[in-house]
Amino acid sequence: MYRVHLFEELLELVGTTSLRGKRILEIGPRDGFDSQRLAAQEPEELVMIDLPEKRDVTQAWLKSISCPHRYIEANVMYMPDDEIARLGQFDLIWCTGVLYHNAEQLRFLRKLYKLLKLGGYLVLESATLRGPKRIREGRYVQIHYPDTFRETGTVTHLPTAAAIKSWLGMVGFSKIIDSHCFSIENRDVTGHRMACIAHKTDSDSAGVYYGKSGLNPEYRFGDSV
Repeated sequence: MYRVHLFEELLELVGTTSLRGKRILEIGPRDGFDSQRLAAQEPEELVMIDLPEKRDVTQAWLKSISCPHRYIEANVMYMPDDEIARLGQFDLIWCTGVLYHNAEQLRFLRKLYKLLKLGGYLVLESATLRGPKRIREGRYVQIHYPDTFRETGTVTHLPTAAAIKSWLGMVGFSKIIDSHCFSIENRDVTGHRMACIAHKTDSDSAGVYYGKSGLNPEYRFGDSV
């Protein structure tokens, strides 16, 4: 249910009619419940990207999406540059339950930032590091390798909520709004998951490194290839 409440928080923030005629990207739609909520907002286009292995799950509900839409079978991190360019930019990116399955989380967030239009929003939700409260409240990343977390086969890095928000700042987001979606009906996962809404308020305000001397090009966080 926390995804329902996260969606309600988004509409409360941006307005109940603000997504009408906008472009929306959803990464990892899985069961399609969020896709249907997004489609009901009457966007110009809803683009959904999920892995080939999810085909049997997504095909069961894809025909129910009533708005103009595209479904792409791919890992967005491995899509060629020309395919990413053809996606264009979006007013909203919805990405829940995906980040922590990616080993290159900083680069992933930077890619999402660049796919957003100026003024666009990223709705992000992720599992987070387990452990003592003093660790969970810090900026840490727990490495699970070669044995992945709970034998998922994908979860090699579990960051804290504070680490994720630091990454969001590094890739360019200057306004990050904490979500309280878990507190209503899913208190059992409080402290084990995080959600937020990040607003792209500048054309590009990502941080740089090796910039102290002023003699190097701008090496922006997450842009390495």
